[in-house]
Amino acid sequence: MNLIITTIAGFFISLNAYASGVTLNGNDSVTIDINNHTKHLKFDTVINGYSVKCSGDKLILWGKPKAINEGDPQDTNVILVDLEHGYKKIERGLSEGVFGVYFIKGECFAYIATNQGLFFNLTSGKLKPVGSEFDPMDDDSFEVCKKNSTWEFNRYP
Repeated sequence: MNLIITTIAGFFISLNAYASGVTLNGNDSVTIDINNHTKHLKFDTVINGYSVKCSGDKLILWGKPKAINEGDPQDTNVILVDLEHGYKKIERGLSEGVFGVYFIKGECFAYIATNQGLFFNLTSGKLKPVGSEFDPMDDDSFEVCKKNSTWEFNRYP
């Protein structure tokens, strides 16, 4: 009986997992306050920016890799952290710089602002090029909410 109650309580807590605050520590780690506990996450990336989805359950960071892979010299890492599912991380390397990340309204995608533009699938972590039918200048495409001031950071705005 206690196991059932604990499982049900854990299920409802996980449904309401959201970041109440994010703090950049140095240049390669963040502290996330979530559901009354604190989680420290360290990355192999010098963080240039991050953004939290309005629901507070997803965090995307971007920055320069600390160690360059000579066989695949990417310019920027983009890292999705799923705050709702055990801080699962999906990391992708890009061959161009990132200027910002914007979550698409009503979709499970984020727009990665690069020279060409990319969509980042928030479930699978797959990247796909932005087609001509998408206008990144149309603010109606992006989610809007009153975010906690710590939910966004951009070293080079």
